[in-house]
This record gives sequence, C-alpha cells and structure tokens, in this order.
Amino acid sequence: MKKSTIKMKQIISIVTLYFVLTFSGAYSQTLFIENFNFPVIDSLENTGGWTKTGPITPNNVKVIAPGLSYSGYMGSGIGNCVFFSNPGDGDIALHSFPDQTSGKVYMSFLIRVDSLTATATEGYNICLDAAGPSTSLTNRVFVKKVSSSTFNFGIQKAYDGPVNYSPAVYSKNTTYLVVTSYEFINGVDNNLNKLYVFTSGVPATEPAVPSASNTSGTDNTSIGEIALLNSFITNGLQGSSVKIDGIRIGTTWANTLFQSLNVQLNLKALIQGFYSNVTDKMVKDTATVVLRYNVAPYTIADSSKAVLDSNGNGNFLFNKVGNYAYYYLAVKHRNTIETWSKNPIYFENNLSSLDFSSIPYYAYGNNLILVGSKYCMYNGDVNQDRNVDLNDVVSVNNNASTFTTGYKSTDVNGDNLTDLNDLILTNNNANDFISTLRP
Repeated sequence: MKKSTIKMKQIISIVTLYFVLTFSGAYSQTLFIENFNFPVIDSLENTGGWTKTGPITPNNVKVIAPGLSYSGYMGSGIGNCVFFSNPGDGDIALHSFPDQTSGKVYMSFLIRVDSLTATATEGYNICLDAAGPSTSLTNRVFVKKVSSSTFNFGIQKAYDGPVNYSPAVYSKNTTYLVVTSYEFINGVDNNLNKLYVFTSGVPATEPAVPSASNTSGTDNTSIGEIALLNSFITNGLQGSSVKIDGIRIGTTWANTLFQSLNVQLNLKALIQGFYSNVTDKMVKDTATVVLRYNVAPYTIADSSKAVLDSNGNGNFLFNKVGNYAYYYLAVKHRNTIETWSKNPIYFENNLSSLDFSSIPYYAYGNNLILVGSKYCMYNGDVNQDRNVDLNDVVSVNNNASTFTTGYKSTDVNGDNLTDLNDLILTNNNANDFISTLRP
C-alpha cells in the first residue's frame, strides 16, 4: 500500500474520531438535575421552575429538611428533599427538560419509604412525562407493600400495561438509589423501560440485568417532563410517607450518574472606579456571581468566580443548577456593592447572558452609576457589608495615609495604590448612602 494512501486513511480516521467526540459530546448530555437546595417550604410549586397541575388542594408536595444521603452518588447530601404524605388527592409537580424523541432517557434519584399504612397496597410518586401540554406518564416507579416494614420496587410503562416488580424485598427507613431508563425502539408499542435498584455503591456502567423491565403498553413519542405526584387519586399508598431527593436525568448511564451539568453565564459588568470612559476600558479583576433561588429567603443555589476583562466581560460556570429554573444573580467583587439582577434569570441550552453596562433597568433598583455612556457597579464597599459608609472611608483613609500598595480592597480604582483618589470616590459614595438593593 502506498504511503500516501496510508496517510489519507489516518487523516480520515482522525477526522472521524473528531466528529464522533464532538457530536457525542453535543448530544450525550445531562438534561436535568434537582437537589432541592431550597428552603423548607409548604409547596414545591413555583420554586426552581416547578409548576403544579391537578386540583387545588392543601396536600402539597413539600420541601423538608434534611436531604437524603447515599455514598458515592453525585446527588447525595445536597440541599433538602421532597416529602409525599400520600393523602389520596394531592398535587402533581412538573418540571420540563429538553425534549427527547430517540435513544434513551435515564433518570436516577434517591428514595426512602418511612412508613406504610395498614391499608397501603401499591403506588408511585415519581415518573416521566411526554413533552408539552399533553399528559402521557411513563417510567412510573412503584412501591408495593409486602409487610408493615418491607416492600418491592416495580416499574410501569403505561396506564394500559402492568407493573413489573423486582423480586427483591426492601426495607423502610432506608435510602436507596434508583435508576430507570426509557428506550425508544422502532416499531409499535415496544419501547423499553428498565429499573435498577441499588442498596450501596454506584456502578460505573449499566448492569447487564435490570432489577425489573417493562415493554407492555402504549409507547410515548417524546419525553420532556418529570412528574412528582402526592398520591394523586389512583395511588394506593394513602397515608404512607415517602421522601425523594437527588434527581438526575440524562441520555447515558455515565452522564446521568457521573457528569455535572455545566451551565454558563456570559456577564458584562463594569466597576465604577476601575472603568475609564476616556479609554472605554476597565482594569480587569476577579468577581464572583452568586445564583440565588427566586423565593425568599433567596437561598444560594451556586456560585462561580471568574475574571471580568478590560471590556467587563466574564464567563461564569456553574454545576449545581440546571436549565429552565429561575435564579436571581448577585455580582460581588472585593470592593463593589453587591449588585443583584432586577429579575430572575434562567439558563436555556446551558447558557444565559446579562449586560449590566447598557441600561440600569437590568440591576435591581437601578443600582448602577453612569460613567460616561456606560453603567457601572458602585464600589467603595471595602468591608463587604453591603454598604458604603464611614467604616469604609476610615479603612481607605488609613491605607492612603501610609501609601499602601498592592492588591488591596481599599484600592477602589485598581491602580494598586491606595491614595486620595480612592478616598474621594469612597467618601462620595458614602455621602450618597450607597448600599445593596435586593428583593
């Protein structure tokens, strides 16, 4: 074989490998994560992108403390969990994720059954649903009472099909890791549900034999929502107590159980003292963006640190939040006033953007100052107590009097020298009672 032919085949192999890696990375992804890192609340509705359907009842899907833990699982011990009292006629909470119409959809979560009433039979609290407004529940994970303290796990593909149970017997007051998969298969009503239940450890690869499987019943043509049901109407777990936590949804075993969902915020934020309207450039520096859930008390969901460059642009990566949930963002810097977004933001396709420099409306309370033609975050909050006041002025004055140099919080114009210029800016903002504005 000629060397040129060999070389051409090598090039083709490399190009092929590139496309395989590129497109597998693009389409093999974590779709959704939920660790219920919210405060304890009476209803999950309108929190973190969750909505409610069904009758209006007081029997809510609640968020309670603490969360569930399971060694080795990425969704373990983060935030709180949801609680199902299974009253017989309770809420359904829904959350969407990118619509899937082919391949496999995996779902993993932690579950603990704390009580089984004398009249309990079988029922479910979690499943997947078709995308959009239509309802076509699938991957229903059932609990069937065996005794007052034991039960089986099972899986049902569709209402018109049976529930297939694992023969293994599980115990109440114990946290289990459950993984399901929904596989789209060519043909009519032959899509495949699988169920795996683990008492310890997290297998690196999908086991060859599931705990239970099911192909019976009508196929879904799409999967695009997760549903949490507090014993809605037909559930046979009335009065029993169930907790669920650490929900993860993906397109492979690996990205469901082991891959973080990374989302990126592209932020533009200028710092008052660091920005020059003459050059239209800013002294670059590190800032932190904190994402907070959009309900009081605005618990921190995640945070990320990155450099704001000379144009005020920074790319902030987060791995504890997901798409289609709303978060307030707060920008922090070593001596700026913590600046909140006016409205909650959300990520779509793992991306979101916000520009504080173009219009003050994007900051909560219009809490920005115009420098030239650009809006900037106030600075001078040297001690980071969310106020520019006499304490900050004194700190800047003390360092200015000794001509302190270097990367200091009292250097409010970024020239690595604390001097009269820093003192004047801080004093002016203190006189204007500049402080953080937030919901």
